[in-house]
Amino acid sequence: MPSYRAPVKDWLFILHDLLHVEALRHLPGFAELTPDLTVAVIEAAAKFHEEVLHPINQSADAEGARFTDGQVRTPAGYREAWAAYRAAKWHCLSLAESLGGGGLPPVMSVPVSEMRAATGHSFSMYSSFCTPAASMLAALAPDWIRTHVVPRLSAGDWTATMGMTEPQAGTDLRQITTRATPQADGTWRINGRKIFISGGDHDLTDNIIHIVLAKVPDDDGRLPAGLSSVNVFLVSKRMIDPSTGALGERNGVYARSIEHKMGIEGSATCALDFEDAVAWRIAGAEGRGTAANMAPMFHLMNYARVGTAVSGIGYAEIARQNAADYARERRSGRAASASRASTDSADPIIAHADVRRLLLESAAFAEGARAGALRAALLQSIAQLEPEEAKREAAADMLEILTPVMKAFFTDRGFDAAVACQQVFGGHGYIKDYGVEQFVRNVRVAQIYEGANGIQAADLVHRKLFAHGGRPWRNFAGAIAGFIDRHRDDAALDRYTVPLDEALRRLDRVVASLRTTDPAQGGYAEVASYDVLTAVGIVYLGWIWAEVVAVVTGGAECQFLDENMRARKLVLADVWMQRQLPLVDSLCRRIESGNSGLLSIPAELI
Repeated sequence: MPSYRAPVKDWLFILHDLLHVEALRHLPGFAELTPDLTVAVIEAAAKFHEEVLHPINQSADAEGARFTDGQVRTPAGYREAWAAYRAAKWHCLSLAESLGGGGLPPVMSVPVSEMRAATGHSFSMYSSFCTPAASMLAALAPDWIRTHVVPRLSAGDWTATMGMTEPQAGTDLRQITTRATPQADGTWRINGRKIFISGGDHDLTDNIIHIVLAKVPDDDGRLPAGLSSVNVFLVSKRMIDPSTGALGERNGVYARSIEHKMGIEGSATCALDFEDAVAWRIAGAEGRGTAANMAPMFHLMNYARVGTAVSGIGYAEIARQNAADYARERRSGRAASASRASTDSADPIIAHADVRRLLLESAAFAEGARAGALRAALLQSIAQLEPEEAKREAAADMLEILTPVMKAFFTDRGFDAAVACQQVFGGHGYIKDYGVEQFVRNVRVAQIYEGANGIQAADLVHRKLFAHGGRPWRNFAGAIAGFIDRHRDDAALDRYTVPLDEALRRLDRVVASLRTTDPAQGGYAEVASYDVLTAVGIVYLGWIWAEVVAVVTGGAECQFLDENMRARKLVLADVWMQRQLPLVDSLCRRIESGNSGLLSIPAELI
């Protein structure tokens, strides 16, 4: 069975020594984020995930979710774990206290999200939409839903799902055919099928709230082809009395099957049929337009994308821990490095340069991305709560860039890290005993769901970089350039700031070229988009690592940094600068090539 040690000290270092969360005490919830509180919360969360979720993770994967007589049964241990999880409020740590949550800023939920992915990804899929659905419904739903539904979601009495995908329609929501028909009493009737619904049915709670996309027919009863008729609806598994909140008979929504997947076997990924299901429309009204009608779903999708990004970190961390433990014990061959053993006939494989490459590149990603995710969570609070409009705008612009980049780049590199760590095990990594093959199977889905990574890249290039006249990119690049300028006279940081500056300038030229591309050459930008996103991800973590070095070498006292950790951070920063920053130039060269080979060949010849 694999082991897991929550990186508590690293989270505390990032929160207090790197990001200085205390400096935001003027924002709601931040005054409470003293070291006493953050230590207590993170250590308690670590204890739960290490001692409750992690021990059942491998057995739940082997057992899987089961579909029997139209009902999903979750693996052994899930019901007890959910009761403990919801009692501790780990699922709603950052939901407003007024809604029944813990009331802490989003930055405090990032460690929990990482631990949850590493120790219980399948388990987490049943409750992942409780908090975002409660938050969205509290803001946009009718009063009776705020009164009777939101508290049940925040308490974990009920769970929630997001129903978008249909057999013939994934990302392109214009193609959905699920129909919503208005009723005289103000309700709607939903008919259609949704697939890939995580936690679409289960035995953990007695009700599930489905947030569903459906089209409203025109006056002739036809479903328009575009997005203008797509609206968001609430469909409860069981009927709800709007006046009392009491549950009634079964509504017309049924799980017809569960998917047999490559990974996350303990999660019930359901196909749901809606047969005259009673529904209530959320937000949107006649004449309000597509953006308003889709606002509730955008709220859920953005939350889900950030959570998915953090799952890449969680898998990189747990895979690295287990691979490093194995590499310190397994002996094979003689290493050429100075770390070789002097007396034994074979060295621990951790002495070999290629094993170190696999482990240290994985660690440099995991620890850099962890700090990057926590920074993004701080930006969420600033964008929503900062009194100064200019600071709110700058933070929102940064998030415009970071949301698709983190979702795609972090999950790509999380998968790469899991595979690299599986390689450290050699043949033992391919069998189930050591558990690393489960990490590889599970983390792969993160590159696909909540918008496949290619879609995130297209969104970045076509919508995010040049929104508001290019302001998001200017604010993102400007923040990194500002850091470089502040440290331009610090010779000790040159080995970090100089390559970072070069990479940023190189990438900035490419972004500028995309903006001026002839619209008739739209394919050029499309084929460049994935390389652009990857380069932005590399530069973002390069910035993070340069800031880490500035902190650990700057002479200021660090509360959560000992000498071993200081040495480790400096080495991992070197690894990122030496092994990753040089890739930015090659990515830019590939973009500038025009990629005619990808665009010119007829489809029938591919």
